[in-house]
Amino acid sequence: MNKKYLHLFIGLIIIVFSLYYAFKGVKVSELTGALMSVHYIYLIPAIFLILISYLFRAMRWRYLVRPVKKDITTKALLSPMMVGYMANMLPARAGEFIRAYLLSKKERISFSSSFATIFIERLFDLIILLLLIIWILLFMPEAFTPKTVGVEYQIIDKVRIFGAMSFVLCISILIFSTLLQFKNDWAMKIVGICIKPFPPKWREKIIGLVNSFTNGLDIIRDRRGFIATIFLSFLIWIIFIATYYPIYLAFGIQNELPVISSLMVLCLMVAIFITLAPTPGFLGSYHLACVVTLHGIYGIQKAVALSYGIVAWFLAMGLTVIIGLFFALKEHVSFSEFAGKKEQID
Repeated sequence: MNKKYLHLFIGLIIIVFSLYYAFKGVKVSELTGALMSVHYIYLIPAIFLILISYLFRAMRWRYLVRPVKKDITTKALLSPMMVGYMANMLPARAGEFIRAYLLSKKERISFSSSFATIFIERLFDLIILLLLIIWILLFMPEAFTPKTVGVEYQIIDKVRIFGAMSFVLCISILIFSTLLQFKNDWAMKIVGICIKPFPPKWREKIIGLVNSFTNGLDIIRDRRGFIATIFLSFLIWIIFIATYYPIYLAFGIQNELPVISSLMVLCLMVAIFITLAPTPGFLGSYHLACVVTLHGIYGIQKAVALSYGIVAWFLAMGLTVIIGLFFALKEHVSFSEFAGKKEQID
């Protein structure tokens, strides 16, 4: 089966199963009633927070790109970033490829260096997510205790497993990235051992890609940029968590929940679900995360938990698509050229 269709098929399977379990046992009348009772005026602050988070994400990306191209501006990065986010509605997280390609084309830098900046950005997000897991497990372990009688969600064990895997992955990536920057000859020897089974032509291409990729990791040497990236990463995640609170107010469930811990757990569960099940546009995995958290852990009525997930998903993805389309039209982005370019790079 063609790889493109395989990604689409796997994504659709995950979406179907996720939505099945999210909607299971929920009557249409209950879901409609929950959606009709929402005070949508409270979504305005959530929209504002999402927009602010996009600005901070562009600012963070600027610090990551700056070692590759010093005169880059935050404004210049908004277009490829938002078009890439919008394109995550496509299978296999194609938006990340599109985002890197648009940056490389617009700013005339190599694709590998461009993609390396996105890779490092995701690494920072993974580290913050890991710190969030550690904080909750150490200081708020009761936040994972199901409040619904008879519900046996072994959430805390699964979170521990995910945290352990994330920790090993982060440490491995950080060590190798540091070697690429400060002990490049050692790192290239490791790469050479790993690619030894490949044909000479492939080995040459892989080494060239790794060298270009190394240029995108120069943020490690930029002390000021590195500190700024850490600060902005924390700020982005704080806003990410805070965004869910106005939606609490819209549904009137803020008095039924331990606000701080529940917001952190909801943010954590959404991040874990969309990481482990990266469906197109996070459809299904996002909704199931909200149901598991609000209904499975905190005992909120399932119809309300599901409607919360629907509204939160539409809010985030709707804004992303609208802004992404705006920049795609403004910059005359042609999605038809991506398929050929992606095949060349693959």
